[in-house]
Amino acid sequence: MTGHSIDQRLQALEDREAIRQVVCGYGYAVDGLNAEAVGSFYVDEGIYAVGDIGRIEGRATIEAITRDPGHLAYVAAGCAHISTAPYVVLDGDHAVATCHTMVNMHGENGFFIGRLSASRIELARQTDGRWKIVFRQNWMLDGNPAGSQLLGRLNEGPTTG
Repeated sequence: MTGHSIDQRLQALEDREAIRQVVCGYGYAVDGLNAEAVGSFYVDEGIYAVGDIGRIEGRATIEAITRDPGHLAYVAAGCAHISTAPYVVLDGDHAVATCHTMVNMHGENGFFIGRLSASRIELARQTDGRWKIVFRQNWMLDGNPAGSQLLGRLNEGPTTG
């Protein structure tokens, strides 16, 4: 960020930290069965697209993940949705965060990684200054080339906005 003012550099750091909070906070909220917190990370018309499952559209539907019987069973057995530190590309009031996400689960032989995905999360700054997810795409890292292709878009800016 050579050539940018201290204020611009500080704003970029604050934006990246706020985006990291959104990316990482989702896992804590969904494992804590906190529907309101899960929804607070998304715009009203937000989309969560999971490659092998489909699209979940709208904040209320995304919040409902916390009440899904399958998800409740994972939480009851012991699970943790974990995001790695996101790589963030800022473009004004829009941004994209790329990271790995995983679901660690508990089984009879201890803990294991139940899902490992590539994630691309597009966000927009809201009028109150908060960052929210507009579109999140996950692809399982199971040999399907879509996962590595998504990660390969690391430096590509947001397409929303």
